[in-house]
Amino acid sequence: MTSPQNRPPVIERFYAQLDVHISEGLTPEQKEGIEKAIVASTLASRHRIDIRRSFPFFGKRFYLVFLFGRDLRQRHRQESTLSTMLLTFLLLLGTLFVTCCVLLTLYMIKSALGIDVFQHFHVGIWDWWLSLKDR
Repeated sequence: MTSPQNRPPVIERFYAQLDVHISEGLTPEQKEGIEKAIVASTLASRHRIDIRRSFPFFGKRFYLVFLFGRDLRQRHRQESTLSTMLLTFLLLLGTLFVTCCVLLTLYMIKSALGIDVFQHFHVGIWDWWLSLKDR
């Protein structure tokens, strides 16, 4: 069992919600087992990337959570075929978007430096970009 000073916040919140009489009636072995189960089920602070933000939007608050890391659970969730297909599609779409952004950035840098890869052939994005400041 971890000492009260070294407990993860999720354990502290658990004991804050637990009735005092019940908490006092637990043996150290029971407390240790409960704490291990809570930490294992929440995987508190075991993510390589843990972004949790909230923001106002049209008078209400919304939140965004992005977690990334290894799945350390003993029992894995059953995933439906639809969720697997959706995840694959979203990853493909994200990869395609990032690739297009990188290629567009490289093209704009190439055009700004005046480098012509193919003589007498231009996509026209650089000319369009320059025409925006004339408006």
